Amino acid sequence: MLNIKVLLEAAPVTVQEALDQDTVDYLNSLIEEDSSPEALRDATEPFLADAGMSDADIDAMFAKLSIHADSNDSGKSKVSDVQVEPVLLPRAPAAPKTDAPVPLPKGPSTPAQTPGTSAPSSQSSAKKQHVADKTGATTTTTAAATSSEPKKTAASAQVARTPVIQAFSQQSRFHTETLVTMSKDVDLKGVNVIVDNRELIVDARLWLKAGYRYGMVGRNGTGKSTLLSVIGNGSLVGFPENIRTLYIQQLDILDVGTTVIDSVLAADEQREKRMRDVRSIEAGLKTPDLLHAALEGYISRLANEKLNTAHKTATLRSGKRGRIARESALKMEKTVLSDLRAGLYRGGKTDGDVASNVLDTLYSELDQMDAHSAEARARAILDGLDIATEQQDGPVSALSGGWRMRVALAKAMFIEPDVLLLDECTNHLDLAAIAWLQDYLISLEDITIVCVSHDHDFLNAISQEIIRLKDRQLTYHPGNYDEYEQTEDEYRKKKERQFAALERRREHVKKSIENFTKHARSTNDSKVLGQVASRKKKLDRLAGLDKTEDGKRFKLSYWAGFHETMRPELKLERQEKSVDISLPQPEPLRNATGPLVALDGVCFGYGDQPSAILKNIDLSIMMGDHISIIGLNGCGKSTLVNTIRGSLMPTKGNVERHARLRIGHFTQHLVDELSTEGLSGLRVLMNTSDGVKESEARKWLGSFELSGDLATRPIHTLSGGQRARMALALMLFSNPHLLLLDEVTNHLDMHAVQGLITAINEYEGTVVLVSHDRHFLRETADYSYLLQDGTLTQLDGGVDEYVESIGIGF
Repeated sequence: MLNIKVLLEAAPVTVQEALDQDTVDYLNSLIEEDSSPEALRDATEPFLADAGMSDADIDAMFAKLSIHADSNDSGKSKVSDVQVEPVLLPRAPAAPKTDAPVPLPKGPSTPAQTPGTSAPSSQSSAKKQHVADKTGATTTTTAAATSSEPKKTAASAQVARTPVIQAFSQQSRFHTETLVTMSKDVDLKGVNVIVDNRELIVDARLWLKAGYRYGMVGRNGTGKSTLLSVIGNGSLVGFPENIRTLYIQQLDILDVGTTVIDSVLAADEQREKRMRDVRSIEAGLKTPDLLHAALEGYISRLANEKLNTAHKTATLRSGKRGRIARESALKMEKTVLSDLRAGLYRGGKTDGDVASNVLDTLYSELDQMDAHSAEARARAILDGLDIATEQQDGPVSALSGGWRMRVALAKAMFIEPDVLLLDECTNHLDLAAIAWLQDYLISLEDITIVCVSHDHDFLNAISQEIIRLKDRQLTYHPGNYDEYEQTEDEYRKKKERQFAALERRREHVKKSIENFTKHARSTNDSKVLGQVASRKKKLDRLAGLDKTEDGKRFKLSYWAGFHETMRPELKLERQEKSVDISLPQPEPLRNATGPLVALDGVCFGYGDQPSAILKNIDLSIMMGDHISIIGLNGCGKSTLVNTIRGSLMPTKGNVERHARLRIGHFTQHLVDELSTEGLSGLRVLMNTSDGVKESEARKWLGSFELSGDLATRPIHTLSGGQRARMALALMLFSNPHLLLLDEVTNHLDMHAVQGLITAINEYEGTVVLVSHDRHFLRETADYSYLLQDGTLTQLDGGVDEYVESIGIGF
């Protein structure tokens, strides 16, 4: 058990002499309430810093104390089922993540399955899987404030398994429905998406009209991103082969290791396949030992493409035609490689002869694709998007979020897709970049756009129709998001009026049946009994409306199948409630009449430019303040937040913090770390919080709508919004006084954002917000500051004043 005596023995002699007896008694009283290493550091760190200990010395001392405490506790307690290694204070910086590819089995695979995806088929496919090796996390604790970021243990470094996704649409016995047409409309019935045997979409209709801009909304975890991904990677069986799609994923998973120009060129997958074959075969001609392997790679690609086509056709067709197609696909699996080899090596040709013929074929295909001018076209597109030549030849990682989105759109312009799929495209973009993206998407013609976004104003600007994913079904609503909400509200009220009127009629018929029944019993009148039977039939018909949705008179012939009632039951559609997020109210701070954090003439920079990023920042943050910091990407907002937190020390000026202040810092880095977390949220919370019971942990996660299997499933299987809520729950568990929320609304759906707005407005602590969500900032921030050219200026008109100044037409 840790106590003040153990601490003083571990501290240098100079520190022991600097702490007087009153200070030691005061610290001892605090430690008696909570003797955990975290609490010990929280209480003593400011005094140790004042006594002359450096941050490095404090880190080393508490690391030793943590190991000492864990070794003592291990001898007293029984071994649990789950072994958790001790959490050191502080932890080492995270090691770089690496992807270890699992080699593909030899031979062709069933192409209906792609990495992480599958479709109904008689044969399973070989899937390339990547495992992420997660070795740690980064957390910084400072001398003046304790961060409450969730800690990660070595036990959490588990391999995140790639989920198996099945995506298919209604099969047809009719040949015409399996033909490729020139239409750019998409109308698929019976669309199903299943992830690890969990149904996300069931018998839905996917209906996309050519040239329309769609906004897709729905709760976190309902399957929006999964649906876009299976459309974009071609694994949705039944999707028209003639329609080209491009899926632009969330920016944080872009391939940032390649150059900008290579990233754009790689968007044309058909060209890239042939270019890879050409490079490998040409290299094989120079090195004969590699030539046969290069030719085998070319043959394998052709085999997979042939099998892909055969299996998709077999899946689409049913009846006799389907049986014939499946038999043909199974036979092809066994013979396709040998048939291709026999065709290429016919007549006793050598590898050199085959390579010459194959290169002629590839050169001809590339000429037909106009591949020789591909780089020139790509550079012209990038020039048109104001991306300079030096940026084009540089890595994608050197670009900010807004410029990476321009690169992603350059890929779309390069391959000229028929359907452009955007997943959370406004994440990490500043307001100026969002304005550019909005105008650009509206200017696109003859391209169908499906955009998943939770930015209220952005959806209003670009959407011509809203697709809602709810209860595993897709519904379509003309107009933008505001019009969708208004229509839904009117429709819900109409249903309520119809339901009330129907209930009144049912009650009237029930009373008449009771009266006639009493009369029949007293008079034994058979005619009255006939009226009772007639009214009972009428009551059965009153289970639903007499008219259909389109105003026609209802007939039983319209309602196929067996049913227990004579009408479809009229069901009320309740308004979706916002996510109920609970922010714990902070404990009162002793002597908290002054500011919690005060910045006086703060400057920050690197090298010989000490004021390059922040220049003479003066800011007083009081208890209960709700402050927003607005500015372009790269202007220094995160630097300012880290200076407030204490992670960065100013090159000039002073930062003063309350001695007992606890700070909670939410960043997108936390959410990214959880994307490979193999443990459940419940286990992570219990491992990183001393003494918390499982019931308490479940209750806490439930307050963020992470109850049931969401609390016990591996975190990496949660959706982006659910992981964001999990990160928020883990960060808030220590009950901080000051919340630093950096882009907290990224990944959260509309209902979660509304729940967070309500929670922040009810929170009595202090909140500093960095966000580009205008609706969120309007509803939560009492004071807004603009960070521009290193200086901080208060905006009396809030975020709308800044929006107006940069000319965004929302």
